Amino acid sequence: MTVFAVEYAYAENSTELRNEHRPAHREYLGGFLGEGAVRLLASGPTPVNDGALLIFAAESPEALNEVLLNDPFKKVGGVGKATVTEWNPVMGMLNEFAS
Repeated sequence: MTVFAVEYAYAENSTELRNEHRPAHREYLGGFLGEGAVRLLASGPTPVNDGALLIFAAESPEALNEVLLNDPFKKVGGVGKATVTEWNPVMGMLNEFAS
């Protein structure tokens, strides 16, 4: 599997929208905490940038993209931009996922 860092930049003026859909967003992402073609390794907000950082392990970029497109935040317009970067965590708690 390949590790990807996904940076969400939230859409402008989407705070209320995200607050409304946060439970569905978290439940959806929670479905990827176990084994599978896409695994969520870590996630959380980046308050300074009004966004979030999500770390995934995925069998392919296409599999990850499908997950991101179906995120409730994305579907309701809460995500203005998502930047996906392949990452190789060689040190630390995620190094078991290094390529």
